[in-house]
Amino acid sequence: MATDGRSERLKRVAESSLPIVRWLPAYDRSWLRPDVLAGITVAAAVIPEGLAYASLAGLPPQTGLYAALLGTVTYVLFASSRQVIMGPTSALAILLLAGVGPIADGSGAPYASLVVVTTVLVGLFCVAARALRLGHLVHFISGSVLTGFSTGAALYIVSTQLGKLFGISGASGTFFDRLWFVLSHLNEAQPATVVVGLVSVALLLVGRRFFPRVPTTLLVVVLAIAASSALDLRALGVEIVGRLPSGLPPLAVPSVPEAGVVVSLVPVAFALFILSYVQGIGAVQTFARRNGYRADPEQELLAEGMGNLAAGLFGGFVVGGSMSRSALNDSMGGKSQVVGAVVAVVLVVVLLFLTGLFTTLPEATLGAVVTVAVLGLVDVSKMQRLGSVSRSEFLIASASLFGVLALGMVWGVFIGVGLSLLHTIALVSDPKTEVLGRLRGSDHFVSRETYSDAVEIPDVLAYRVNAELFYANTNVVRDDLEARLRERGSPVALVVFDLSSSPIVDLAAAEFLGELEADLRSRGIDLRIAGANQEVAKILQATDEEGTLGEIREEEAIASVIDRWRRAQNGP
Repeated sequence: MATDGRSERLKRVAESSLPIVRWLPAYDRSWLRPDVLAGITVAAAVIPEGLAYASLAGLPPQTGLYAALLGTVTYVLFASSRQVIMGPTSALAILLLAGVGPIADGSGAPYASLVVVTTVLVGLFCVAARALRLGHLVHFISGSVLTGFSTGAALYIVSTQLGKLFGISGASGTFFDRLWFVLSHLNEAQPATVVVGLVSVALLLVGRRFFPRVPTTLLVVVLAIAASSALDLRALGVEIVGRLPSGLPPLAVPSVPEAGVVVSLVPVAFALFILSYVQGIGAVQTFARRNGYRADPEQELLAEGMGNLAAGLFGGFVVGGSMSRSALNDSMGGKSQVVGAVVAVVLVVVLLFLTGLFTTLPEATLGAVVTVAVLGLVDVSKMQRLGSVSRSEFLIASASLFGVLALGMVWGVFIGVGLSLLHTIALVSDPKTEVLGRLRGSDHFVSRETYSDAVEIPDVLAYRVNAELFYANTNVVRDDLEARLRERGSPVALVVFDLSSSPIVDLAAAEFLGELEADLRSRGIDLRIAGANQEVAKILQATDEEGTLGEIREEEAIASVIDRWRRAQNGP
């Protein structure tokens, strides 16, 4: 019996941590054909993009394939999403280089070793966040931050590829530094490299526009390799990828640098963690809604954590959910993470037997792949919509965008997230409040701002706060209520504080209501509570030991509170 109980507990743990244990036995075999076709198509995009993003991260090209393989394999095991594909992304790659590169230069530590440590730190952040059940905190980072950051990141990434597209080396620094360097050194551009880069960009754009379901990226890479070999482009000054080692990713246990260096890597890893999870969960939620199922944000933290731990320990770099590759998967009819398994098999075959094919691939073509891939991140229409609808969110998006361009990717992340959190705090600390009136011929109380025919009761002020009531907004609410009382043309004998739109009331807010009641009572005004849910009612009952707020009933309507108060005033 004890053995059976232990087995049952192990089964529950496995099912909660490894969703594949649940979905694989119930897999619908009619999905196998579309899943395999989608997997092959996605792999055709993953291979060239993996090579390009490794170059973008300042790492050998094969590390992009390692990261793609390890991210995909772990995601198949741990993911709650059916369509999302995990692997390296352009934004993560450039943020990694921008954050870790200066630390490596300043400390003298090998860059590749610091990348391993940073990637492992990202994984540990994800696992710790999952253990603390912090997946819901992502909702405090507004979509406007992502819009601004994505646009800024795309422009910054394009600036890092201009050197490859024109054959100009030496550019560094911010977006403006890189752009000025390339423009001021155009006389050094390599004609053959320019032709290869521009032709590659043109072919990729044509494929994206007119043949979205065709693996254009892989076809362009194959054509570039063929042209490079046939025309000996290297002899014409075109940089090529060179030899890629074959074989599966090797175990790369990181050599831990000095404590001070590790400390300096922590904010970079944290920024990568935020960006990776925000990007990934956005894709997860998008395709879960589109395909009619629910994904688990906490499970996605674990999946992302395990993916980054594996990528760090086996020669890859930071991975996250890819919106573009996930969209390709969904458009091809992918139904489950069997797609990811097929992608992994293709990557294993390439790493074992086909790395030699990429030896003569021009670096300019990889630059073109990155450039075209990130163009989709530039969302001008969304920025325009923010500008016309919400000035505050437009300013947040703009600050994030220009933070990336002027200060770099790491600061762009922190500026955007910081402003988003400040905006959220401002909204909850200065909530919308309303004076309520009774609809004629009914006992329903509604906002007088919305319903002009709602009538106020002469000696009663019905008042509502449309937000949680907590320590940060009690002073604002007190001042607003006092202003409402002064605006009344007739004396008020009763204030009914409607808490139906305040699902949470903390201890400080409960004490505030007690202080407010005492203050109003000293001026001959009673205070009563309406609409309190069960938890709020318990808190208020516990803090109102003397019962000065009257009997607090759960979910009591305003009309009922007023009727009980009048009966008490009139006596038995």
